[in-house]
Amino acid sequence: MTRRRTFSDIAFAADTDNADLPVEWARGVAAQVLEWTWQAFDQLREKHLQGVDFSQPLDQLERDLTRHHYLDLQQVFHTATEGFCSLLPEREWDEMESLSSSQAKPPAYDFAFVHIEHRRWAWPIEAKVLPTPGTLSEYVNEIHTKFVGGVAAPLVGEAGMIAYLLSGSADTFFVNLENRLAVVLEVVAEFPNRPHRTSTHSRPTAPTLRLHHMVMACH
Repeated sequence: MTRRRTFSDIAFAADTDNADLPVEWARGVAAQVLEWTWQAFDQLREKHLQGVDFSQPLDQLERDLTRHHYLDLQQVFHTATEGFCSLLPEREWDEMESLSSSQAKPPAYDFAFVHIEHRRWAWPIEAKVLPTPGTLSEYVNEIHTKFVGGVAAPLVGEAGMIAYLLSGSADTFFVNLENRLAVVLEVVAEFPNRPHRTSTHSRPTAPTLRLHHMVMACH
């Protein structure tokens, strides 16, 4: 079933006139939005994660961690920008570009940085809780079905994945992820001391994607 046009399609029609512009924008802001995301987790971990036993079963942990991470992200963002910035962090931002039908619910991102003027341009981040560095099924499935499939980040060539790691090491996670994806993970020059790598993925219906993998240890 095809869908009708959305409000965004009409109000921000010019956002897709030049397919190179959102790609260039996403590449240009990548280091900054990722730095804010890291700083927000540092703040969350220092203030609230210490002393929590993550080996115990906790209801809705992924949803809970993500929403608190987002609160700290807003604090970091507003402190850094004093309200003057060309983009805004959003929570559960709907990707209307990937709306499959008029009745369907659009996919949504855990976090997204949205251009204020070009509001169809979104820099998306998804988060997953990983009990161990080897429990990768949901994480890898998200990559293949959402990101490589072009459902997520359909207009831009940058996106992020957070692994909230509850035990084990980031190095083991990256070795396992390389094996599962059958790609080489690259160190990111802007984050040499962070457990932060990228993978590159060709997509038939969307720009080539540089996907950032950030291991945020909760233990």
